[in-house]
Amino acid sequence: MNNMDLQEIGEFGLICRIRKWINSSDPALIQGIGDDVAVIEVGTKVLLMTTDILIEGIHFDLSWMDPYPLGRKSLAVNLSDIASMGGIPKYFLVSIGLPKNLPVSFISSFYRGLKHEADRFRVGCIGGDTSLSQKMIVNICLLGEGKKRNLLFRKGAKVGDALFVSGRLGDSALGLKILQAKKKIKGSEALVKKHISPSPRVELGQAIAKYHLATAMIDVSDGLLIDTSHLLEESEVGARIWEDRIPLSRPYRKCVRPFSKDPSRFALSGGEDYELLFTAPLTMRGKIVSLARSLKIPITRIGEILAQEEGFHMISSDGEDYSPSRLGFEHFK
Repeated sequence: MNNMDLQEIGEFGLICRIRKWINSSDPALIQGIGDDVAVIEVGTKVLLMTTDILIEGIHFDLSWMDPYPLGRKSLAVNLSDIASMGGIPKYFLVSIGLPKNLPVSFISSFYRGLKHEADRFRVGCIGGDTSLSQKMIVNICLLGEGKKRNLLFRKGAKVGDALFVSGRLGDSALGLKILQAKKKIKGSEALVKKHISPSPRVELGQAIAKYHLATAMIDVSDGLLIDTSHLLEESEVGARIWEDRIPLSRPYRKCVRPFSKDPSRFALSGGEDYELLFTAPLTMRGKIVSLARSLKIPITRIGEILAQEEGFHMISSDGEDYSPSRLGFEHFK
């Protein structure tokens, strides 16, 4: 077992092992490894903590990613994690590795983008670190707060719950494909923008938590299928998703054909949508519809929660019932 390498176990196999190696049993720890955010009880308050790393050549390419939107996105991906728990983001630390030949103007633009996103969500930068690096590396640790009774986790989904998702899926992944192909495709601007400048659903997450509309929630960062599987695993349930209910934007439908014979491919396993995926009793459907209208954010019912022994199923547009064989991208594999 110890002779296995990372490509055999993959990112999530590694996380599972790390969870066993160093997981804490501190009674103040409400939630540790296994969710989007760590939660610690500190006196009468609940402290939220999350971190994400972006590495040049893996998460972004400087040939098409300018420093200003990179700064914004670096914080946005962390904000999405806090949103998935219904928390309030407060402060962040940023550690950055930089090649020594980068112009100071590039770094200045990056930090201006970072500040733009911080000001938008009223989050303060309180420190960080800098280091020499062969490629650019950005790591942010975001701190937040929330009310213990309102917080949502990946665990909590119940058999019979409906499965909902905000916004549209697949735009970011298709936008990335268009950037990588270096093609100018008419009508693709919104797809590229969704990849470069995602909008975390902070306000929506807070509202879902405040009004106790959901039983479990996660943000769609790795892809619909793989993030659904994380929620199912932590909640110890199964699910059925109807493929033809997955919300697709008009630009996506228009531009997807040259990149995939399967029109749902990027929506199912593309990743970096930063939408919210949550489960809720059907009795909450009316309140969820009202919330979607008030915030002007589409929310779509895409599936239902089943007993764990029933597994994870997809219903194709022609009615075929199948279990997805490939859930999505996974580091190391």
